[in-house]
Amino acid sequence: MKRITLIILLISFSCCEKHQEKKAVLKNKAVDFFDPIYLGASGVDANFKISASFSECGGHQEDLKIFSKETNYKDYFLNYTKTSIDCDKQDSKGLNLQTIVVQKTIKLTESDKESIISYMKRMIEAKVKERFPGHSGDSFSIVNADSTLVIKVYDSNSNNLKSYNHLLSDLKLKQ
Repeated sequence: MKRITLIILLISFSCCEKHQEKKAVLKNKAVDFFDPIYLGASGVDANFKISASFSECGGHQEDLKIFSKETNYKDYFLNYTKTSIDCDKQDSKGLNLQTIVVQKTIKLTESDKESIISYMKRMIEAKVKERFPGHSGDSFSIVNADSTLVIKVYDSNSNNLKSYNHLLSDLKLKQ
C-alpha cells in the first residue's frame, strides 16, 4: 500500500513539473503577429487599422492604426485617434465636421499584440453572429492597407462594444 501511495505521489509531482515547464515556455514565446514588412517597415505606407463608429446622435469615430517604422523590423506602434462629430457644423461639401478629441501613439508590447489578436478572433465570431440592425447600430472594422484582410461588423449587439472596450482597456487607451 505504501508503494502504491509513493508511486502516485511521484507521478503527480512529475506531471506538475511538466505543466510548470510548459507554462514557462508559453510565457517566453513571442506572439505571432503581422510581418513588419506588411506594416510599413519596408518604407511602403502600409498598416493595419481597427476602427469603430458609434451610432449615438452625432456619433464619434475611433481609429487604431498599427504600423512598423521604416527599417525597424522589431518594433510595432499604434496610433490612437478619437474624433467627435458635430451635427450642427458642416464643411463646404456638407459633411459633418470632425474634431480630434484624443490622439496618442504607443509602442506595442507582446501583451498588447496578444490583445489585438484576441480582439480579431472575437470580431470573426461577431461577424458570424451578425444580424441586420436596420438603421441603427455600431460599426466595427479591421482592415489592412491593401484590403486583403477585411472584417466589418455592423449591428446593435452590445457584446461587440464590450469587446472593443476590452481591447482599449488592455491597451490602456480607455478613458
